[in-house]
Amino acid sequence: MKRTNFYVRPYTMNWKNAESDSLHLEYSYDKIDWYALNGNNGILFAEYGFGRMTKPQLVKTEDGFKVYAEKVPERPQDISKVYVYTSKDLIEYHEQIVSRRDVPEYTGVSEPVEVSEEILTELQKLYGKPEEVVIEEIEEICIEVKKGEVPELPERVQVTYSNGEKEDKKVTWGTVNIDMEGETEVTGTIYQHLYTNPIIRHRADPFVYKHIDGMFYFTASHTDDKHNLIGEYQYRNITIRRASTLEGLADDSGEYVERVVYHRDPLPGFQSPHIWAPEIHFIDGTWYIYYTTSIDENDLWSIRPHVLQCKAADPFEGEWVDLGQVKKTVEDTIAFTDFSLDHTVLQLHGELYFFWAEKHPVDSVIYAAKMVNPWTIDSSRICPVVSPEFNWERHGFPVCEGAGFLHRNGRLFLTYSASGTDALYCVGMCTADENADLLDPRSWTKSPYPVFQSTKKNKQFGPGHNSFTKDEEGHDIMVYHARQEEKYLIDKSYQPLYDAGRNTTLMRIYWNEDGTPNFSVPIPSGKGKDVPMEFKAKVIVR
Repeated sequence: MKRTNFYVRPYTMNWKNAESDSLHLEYSYDKIDWYALNGNNGILFAEYGFGRMTKPQLVKTEDGFKVYAEKVPERPQDISKVYVYTSKDLIEYHEQIVSRRDVPEYTGVSEPVEVSEEILTELQKLYGKPEEVVIEEIEEICIEVKKGEVPELPERVQVTYSNGEKEDKKVTWGTVNIDMEGETEVTGTIYQHLYTNPIIRHRADPFVYKHIDGMFYFTASHTDDKHNLIGEYQYRNITIRRASTLEGLADDSGEYVERVVYHRDPLPGFQSPHIWAPEIHFIDGTWYIYYTTSIDENDLWSIRPHVLQCKAADPFEGEWVDLGQVKKTVEDTIAFTDFSLDHTVLQLHGELYFFWAEKHPVDSVIYAAKMVNPWTIDSSRICPVVSPEFNWERHGFPVCEGAGFLHRNGRLFLTYSASGTDALYCVGMCTADENADLLDPRSWTKSPYPVFQSTKKNKQFGPGHNSFTKDEEGHDIMVYHARQEEKYLIDKSYQPLYDAGRNTTLMRIYWNEDGTPNFSVPIPSGKGKDVPMEFKAKVIVR
């Protein structure tokens, strides 16, 4: 579908801080559905990050654009002033501050402004393209038959998605009249599967592993079913769930079995011991669960990576042994010396790699190291892979965490979650060649924008901390948590880490023509279903 109209409009969050009271942009093709650029974070900060703006207005000029915004006064008695920005492309801006009376054209109304496709494309390259991937084209079918002859219609047709990906899909055909000569039509129906959302409630940081026997194993951070915002009784168990299908993992499927493999009593004061982000892996014939928990009974935030081991073929029958903290070969000044969590294991070319997030010294940075065995890292060489540098990675807290991997087209795609865990939590991505030195920071290329973010249209917020698996048909599936409530850290009484409203969801990943993944947008809440799409094929009867 060729789009012909492109619109942009400005806005601010108005949270009374420079982070939120900055220029935000969103775009649309029809002035109905709007897509927030840069993960709903600001793209231009008044007075180089020290000032605050409100009521932005975008105006088209002969040689570009002007942006007006009211300067939020530092004191009530300050004279009313206006920021005036000139820009040719809505990427580079030149700032002025003038008196309100000198800009009578400023109305403070954020009306949409039409822009060229070229302008919008450049904005998307820099700030992302958070759009749903949909079927845009269906292969044209035209067959000829003799009168009275049953037409041999194809069992599959090729569809083209909005990101350029092509796929052969099964088709169900309606009836066709072949008793009369001439041209007629027959209706075909294809189906696009939509997963139940949420599929598993009150499970954050979800991880799904598809075993060699085809079974799916699920684990996640385990909260209670209440919005317990003070941390009592939460995050105390590691539970694994198993089913023969992805849909079978759903809470109401009746098709899964579940087992608690690790339990810890609360810390003094009934506080959570912070058993976070467990992952289940099968390495060299042995099961492992990597998890984070507190190492000091009097300090719930003293969290470090730990590992459980099960040598039995069936992890639901065998004994799980706690091997304690993940070990390191030599003492160093980085690994597991401070708040460290959200680790994953990558198996590549016969080598094991350990990726984890660690606060060092203040920012949460994702590090990597090789492993000498499944419970020990080679700490003689540690690589900082990605750190929070963009503003969409620094909302609330400067955070990069929750590494997950896709391996395709000769490349590794490392996804990670950024910012505080409210509605601005989002997913970023780094890319490396599969044959590169993964412990060289120069091997990794970072996307400048979030690749997966909240969608107000679908009422899904703060998606993140994802893992990947494959469905029964071989499609790549992202497993992530999201909220169905739009809440932000600006509410000082809100503690999102203890909000049990982070629920697990499944959704398909698509692949762009350049070989990179397209994560689309979080799917809406609802029961899983096969969504039908009808099309017409031409039949010529002679």
